[in-house]
Amino acid sequence: MNDEIHAKLEIVARHGSLLRDRWHLEWPPVAEQTAGRLHLDTAGDLAPTVAAIVGGASSGKSTVFNNLLDGHLASRVTARGHATRGPILAVHEAHRNRVEQLLEAELLFPGFKPNILELDADEAGESGALAMVFHTIDALENVLLLDTPDFTSDAAQKEGDVTLNLMPWFDRLLVVVDHERWFDRQSISKLRAESVRFGQQRLVLFNRTRETAIEEADLDTLRTQAERLRAERMVLLEFRRGRGFRVFPPGTLDGAVGFLSDGRLDRTGALTAHVAQAANRALGQNDERRARLSELRSLIDAGLEPAVPPTHECMRSLMTASERKQLEFVARVLGVHDARRWLAVRKQRIHNALRRMPVLGAALPFPPTPAPDLEHRVDRASIACAHYEAAARKHINALNGITSSSSFWSELRGWTGLKPTALTFVWTDAEAQQVRLAAGRFDDALSRWHEKVESQCRGINPHIHGAIGGGGVALAVILIAAPGPIGALTLVSVKAAIAASLTKLAAAAGAGAALGKQVGRLTALIQEKLLSSPEFEALQAATDSYRNLIERACRLRRANALTDAAQLVMDEKEPLAIALEVLSEAGTDSEARHHAP
Repeated sequence: MNDEIHAKLEIVARHGSLLRDRWHLEWPPVAEQTAGRLHLDTAGDLAPTVAAIVGGASSGKSTVFNNLLDGHLASRVTARGHATRGPILAVHEAHRNRVEQLLEAELLFPGFKPNILELDADEAGESGALAMVFHTIDALENVLLLDTPDFTSDAAQKEGDVTLNLMPWFDRLLVVVDHERWFDRQSISKLRAESVRFGQQRLVLFNRTRETAIEEADLDTLRTQAERLRAERMVLLEFRRGRGFRVFPPGTLDGAVGFLSDGRLDRTGALTAHVAQAANRALGQNDERRARLSELRSLIDAGLEPAVPPTHECMRSLMTASERKQLEFVARVLGVHDARRWLAVRKQRIHNALRRMPVLGAALPFPPTPAPDLEHRVDRASIACAHYEAAARKHINALNGITSSSSFWSELRGWTGLKPTALTFVWTDAEAQQVRLAAGRFDDALSRWHEKVESQCRGINPHIHGAIGGGGVALAVILIAAPGPIGALTLVSVKAAIAASLTKLAAAAGAGAALGKQVGRLTALIQEKLLSSPEFEALQAATDSYRNLIERACRLRRANALTDAAQLVMDEKEPLAIALEVLSEAGTDSEARHHAP
């Protein structure tokens, strides 16, 4: 195995748990342990054979373990089932230093905290911990031997998961089958399936727990069971009376000792194939999630433009109640409510939001959501903050609905139970200050615009001036300048359109055709002096500045709505993702060789 693959294995072995813990991708602990074992194998850091004693509850695993350790009571033996709750490791003193170094570096049995005990500790073990004893038994010098919890029954599922997760580490298995399970094909088949995929060799120990004669037919059945398990050998343990720990007669486990001492196995192909399969699953799941994230991003992007009020609505939103009242007459005369008939489908929503201003409301494409006490607010900053917050909250509500109902989060909820963090609106000092400053700029610009219009319109027919009102002239000019809704603030150079609007105003004022000359004067004035003036441009800029703040607020909430989702998708340039890709490709050939006849 080349250096690149070894380097990628180290990344996956050390950081693979992030796939599960950070990105919530499918990366079972057994895949993590497989990568850890394969990494040590490719580095040549693990010389001894790793062997485990496995079997059902009360099958005699701990008894066999203690007998192999010359009768030392390293593992607890009781009449009660499931006494062993965690793995117990026996290491020869010759390998103490290296094993301790590997455990400290979390390269050997990663995720298990080592706990060194005396040889006769009578230990039951615990889940998540690795009890460890050292010995000087020459026959087991080159063997790391583990006693493992039961993995065959539902009652011991938690402990059994520990054993199944550690399976990739074991080169050889001593399978202990008690009398009650001698002829149980299900447990044998399960163990065989788990063992074959990791390329392990097996020896089966049929433990006699009943004092009955063994017929030749029974022996034939046991041999058949051993064949089903693909065991290299089988040993029939003699029945011994009494409860608790029992010492086997000399020579009983010689076959087992010889089996354990046969040396290391080259399981690189099987382990590589398993890591590659796990890598493919994790990468495939991440690719599907990335596609769902793209769909979610598109949905959120599509909702951004409607969420930002158009410029004319921002201008109306920044007006005081008295300013809006001045506009009602002009808006009605000019037929502003007819300018946006395509908004009929939104009429009810608009009327609800603007029930005090029905004419203006019918002209606006997106309904504002003013604060309940808006009519009582007179300062521009307070009004601006109220509308800004209403627009942000409206967009936040829409974003929460989009994210929670998206296919991205539906998949996550079903797979992990995770849910998106609900967005909320909270004012920041900087945000509030920016809105107040924008309101102040608009207030100054509108004041200068009023002054500009009043100074330029002195001398126009008093019928027009009186009908609109002093301060309303400036607002009326804005209405006249735009063929659309209030405050579109778009320079319209079509003289006929302006003249037609002024004619309507003149007629409403009761002056009729007699004021044609005055209308012409005002039309020219609007075109030449007002709409091209710095004051008009400043009013436009101030309104746009406020609108830009709302748009930025919506964009910020949009980014926040994607934050949770984006954090659950692994980037293609992430070192762990690159490592998985390399191992996935490397495992293709290994898997083919592993499953070849």
